[in-house]
Amino acid sequence: MSDEVTEGQTEDDATETRAAFAMPRPSPKLAALTTSALALPGIVGPAQADAPIERATASSSFSYYREDQIRQNKKLSDVGSNKRYEVYAKQLRIDVPTTERTDVGIDFLYESMSGASPIYVTRENGRLVTAMSGATIEDERYDLNLDLDYYLDEGKDTISAGFSTEKDYDSVHVGLATTRNFNDKNTTLDLAGTFAYDWIEPTGGGTNNRIVTDEKWSVDLFMGLAQIISRASTAQVTINYKHSEGFLSDPYKRFRVDAVNSNFNDRRPEEREMVSIMARYRHHFEDLEGSLHLDYRFFADSWEMVSHTVEVGWYQSLFDSLTIKPAIRWYSQSKAEFYEPIFAVEPIHGSSDYRLSPYGAVSAKIRFDYEILDAFTYNPPEFLQAIGITEGLDVIASLSYERYLSNGHFGLQSVGEFEEAPGLVSFQVIAFTLSGSF
Repeated sequence: MSDEVTEGQTEDDATETRAAFAMPRPSPKLAALTTSALALPGIVGPAQADAPIERATASSSFSYYREDQIRQNKKLSDVGSNKRYEVYAKQLRIDVPTTERTDVGIDFLYESMSGASPIYVTRENGRLVTAMSGATIEDERYDLNLDLDYYLDEGKDTISAGFSTEKDYDSVHVGLATTRNFNDKNTTLDLAGTFAYDWIEPTGGGTNNRIVTDEKWSVDLFMGLAQIISRASTAQVTINYKHSEGFLSDPYKRFRVDAVNSNFNDRRPEEREMVSIMARYRHHFEDLEGSLHLDYRFFADSWEMVSHTVEVGWYQSLFDSLTIKPAIRWYSQSKAEFYEPIFAVEPIHGSSDYRLSPYGAVSAKIRFDYEILDAFTYNPPEFLQAIGITEGLDVIASLSYERYLSNGHFGLQSVGEFEEAPGLVSFQVIAFTLSGSF
């Protein structure tokens, strides 16, 4: 479960400064588990100037995500499992130069998930507890994305398309983006837009009034402005706007109503407007061969949710080949207007999904990058040279770990005992990435 992506549906890591047009479009169920996880060491396309890459590059990543078991005093006795989600993810990206002004990137992601998930909140022995599903939830996701870059003298244009499929969810998306440099390339403007269409067909559709099938669509717009301030420092501001419409509820969640002593299906508005603003500052200390990274993000939406994210990181270079990247992050969000752990009477819109609850989170992460230049040399045949494979191989190996903790008391406003969602999650992520330039 990522702390901002769907634990509050604020899509923090998914909208920071990535090209919004090129992101995979998983279902809320799997995106909630893996978007943040893969973003930590994830696979990112190589940094590119105003020219196509000259050499073919490939990156392969494996990550393992595991949620802490829910504490027994937070779980409804004798209902479901306390073993929460585990997710294994494998990702492969290939970038190939095609002409003097174009290159092509292909990104493939596979995820497998198993475990139990909170369903609804109730009371037991005078305290709030969550009813868990059985530990038999299993799913797989396949995601394929293609992007084409066309380079200009002062920037580049990109078109992209992709699809994602899993047992109960399918999605397609297309996008356009442009980058322009100004002020002797000291200033960079990025604009991007995506349209996505999703189909939902939940397992067990038709039972307990659960939908059989439904659809939703979204438009995602992104703008970023980056400025080189001095030889040692840079700053960036990005704005992300997203409009979603259609079936935005979680078909696997329910909420409890005291007046009728019964449970109802998760019921959210069919429209959502989201805006996020990110500010980043980077400063390099040449004497220390290290860089300070400062990030702040503000998010607000039409469901009356507001969140704040602060991250501080340090990138330290050692021995000309090793980089160590420790970071800490704090997150706080308010609740959705229709969220309550338990409702007194039946609402028009209602949810007890802990991802929509008020809470805070802290996380610590560390990443190691090791670079090997000219790992070996060879003389490739002409047909390989034609796609950018030259006479040498450069390799970067990355290993990262994150520990994440959430709690009602970690936010800007402390949450009371009978307001804190019992299903709040803590997790660990470990990931390994291997990248090569040929």
